[in-house]
Amino acid sequence: MSPAKSKQRLTNQEVAKILEDFLEGKGDDWVWDDFTLGTSFGDHRLETIRIRCAGLSQEYPPKNPGEYTNDEGQQVIRNYIKELRSGN
Repeated sequence: MSPAKSKQRLTNQEVAKILEDFLEGKGDDWVWDDFTLGTSFGDHRLETIRIRCAGLSQEYPPKNPGEYTNDEGQQVIRNYIKELRSGN
């Protein structure tokens, strides 16, 4: 997420890209924190995704040190990416 672009203006495609980059280990370290913490989204659906993603490490604890979540949690993120890319 660009520091100049607030959560209020992010599109579904931009949020999908944030999630994708997180899964693939790409992007700036702060992007995930910016996405999951702080200011809420104005869009209810994106806010629901943000809150769910922020809690995935508790809902699906990682199996290995240095991971955010386990395979099931990663699948939740993949499902959100698919949903956001399809426009649903």
